[in-house]
Amino acid sequence: MKIYENLTFLSHNYKEALNFYKKNKNKKINILYSFKSILWQGPSLVKDIEKSLKRKKMNFIVEANLNVGLALSLIRQNFKYLSLSREIDDEIMKKIQSIAKKKKVTVLYTENFLNLKNNI
Repeated sequence: MKIYENLTFLSHNYKEALNFYKKNKNKKINILYSFKSILWQGPSLVKDIEKSLKRKKMNFIVEANLNVGLALSLIRQNFKYLSLSREIDDEIMKKIQSIAKKKKVTVLYTENFLNLKNNI
């Protein structure tokens, strides 16, 4: 999948994500929004951040890690991209993917992001 080839930045807040975009304006990039940040900010606030950051050359990806409840909540918020750990049980992953497909959410694997950067 081509999205995995883009330079990917791990972000914890709106300002940081915006800085990553500004410094890489001429490139197609991914913003992987941190699992821990989503836990304390909540899916609704992160959805507002996604809307504020909508850019042509940026993919905003929310990370749910191994948290199935959070993954379902993020799918319900209709994020375009959801990233999960490959360590989730196969049967649970199939069910998550089925629900995501109905909501038109693309499920990605965090471990597949090869060009992951976590600082500016």
